[in-house]
Amino acid sequence: MEEFGFFSHIYDHLPHDITAVFEIARVLDDETSDLSRALKDVLRLPAPDLKGLTGLSDAFSREVTVGEEYEADLIQSHRDIARIYAWQHMLPDELFYQHLAERTLWMPVAKAPKILPIEDTKQSFGFDSRKQKVYILFDTSSSMRSHHRIYLAKAILYAFLKRNKDEMGFISLRTFDNHVGEVHTAIDEASYDALLRHTLRLTHLGEGTVLQKALLQALDDIHSMEHLAGAEILIITDGAVHLDEDVIRAKLDDHVRIHTLKIGHVEIYPSEAYIEDQLRTNPHFGDKQYKDLVRQEHEVVHSLKHTEAHQKHEQLGRTLSNVRSQMQKKHEELADKFLASYGHELEHLSSVYLNIGDLNEDALFGANAETIDDLDALVNSLEGEAKEFYTPDITKKLAILHDHICFLLKYEADETLRGRLIEMDSHLKALLGSFIGAPRSGGTRAEGSVGQTNVPLSEEDLRDLHFLLEMGSGEGEMQIMLLVRWLWKISYGKITSLVKRGSLKRST
Repeated sequence: MEEFGFFSHIYDHLPHDITAVFEIARVLDDETSDLSRALKDVLRLPAPDLKGLTGLSDAFSREVTVGEEYEADLIQSHRDIARIYAWQHMLPDELFYQHLAERTLWMPVAKAPKILPIEDTKQSFGFDSRKQKVYILFDTSSSMRSHHRIYLAKAILYAFLKRNKDEMGFISLRTFDNHVGEVHTAIDEASYDALLRHTLRLTHLGEGTVLQKALLQALDDIHSMEHLAGAEILIITDGAVHLDEDVIRAKLDDHVRIHTLKIGHVEIYPSEAYIEDQLRTNPHFGDKQYKDLVRQEHEVVHSLKHTEAHQKHEQLGRTLSNVRSQMQKKHEELADKFLASYGHELEHLSSVYLNIGDLNEDALFGANAETIDDLDALVNSLEGEAKEFYTPDITKKLAILHDHICFLLKYEADETLRGRLIEMDSHLKALLGSFIGAPRSGGTRAEGSVGQTNVPLSEEDLRDLHFLLEMGSGEGEMQIMLLVRWLWKISYGKITSLVKRGSLKRST
């Protein structure tokens, strides 16, 4: 947490139960754990295809000038008309529309670079034209609150970025819920750490899941920005959504691959009315035989309305019954086919698609004796460090530990272990009270239970502590205690300053 600025960049309230992210990441770091093995296909970037690249590595220039890396290609859809070369608008209308109908208009397309192996790269993130690029779409819809999915998603993204840090040369990230978020990029070490901080601090979860809009935006960015050409797309979501597969495939090319991680087993199902409408009107879901039967039904029904002869009327009635029987059989066949694909379009579009179940929270977050021993050793280490040389960051770390222990207590069922956690938390609160101190009458501080400590806490430090201790521990006394001391420190400091300047009488 310290590595990503959780103690030096506290601008606002930290996410509720933020330590769950690192508890899950700790499990992911163990490559022998069930969760890590289940996610192995998405935690590592696929190795670049080196066929036909033998010998190119030596000839490849290390200093690549950033320029226009585009090549001409034919349009794939009428939506590409805005991107065609301008000179084609000078064509006569009839010829222009003919080329448009035949899709033979030309447009510039970003050229995917060859990805070559890097042997002497530095062990750090940094832009390099030979490295792979990743475009991340991160689901922040309200359903991600269930079963700590948002924390699992953050931990997976954290583990993915850390494991592939040396292989990635450019990262783009957008969140999506009921709208698509702004793009965040990383091209060097500083922006890489800033991207991680931004992701881990995400708190807003919106309604809706506009995945198709987010995916089309990502494809537009990849096609229009030279430095993103050939990027891999990683989607982390819990949503079961219906996508227009044909629209998305029209934007895809051979160089863009989609990798998807879906959390949870939520499914969506279309209504009978929707299926009926799609089979009748959508050319992609029906087939020629079904459409012929629909046409025959209309013709027979029309003939029945205009036939008066009894014998002819009976013959048409039998024909109509036979046509409708065939329609029903074909309808059931097509409906089954439609149901099998509806809501699974993202799976069809993805080169790697992994669907994992929700976390077993009690098993994952329930502490064991070894975990509590580690926490106890950490508390003792921080206490000893503070007695030797105190810094405000130590108090913030104790506050984070207090929150983490309160988080673990929500899932700990063993009474013996619960007792150890409660005892440890009481010791932490005593330490915090000792380091912060408490006001007494006459402007002096009360003796703490662990011994008096003269702590140079600034106003910003106390504000940060207030945020840290307000992260949902469920124990309001700690927040109230800190807030009162914060206000007392500010007020008492100002009064003392005025007295020293003689602006305020001591009797007052």
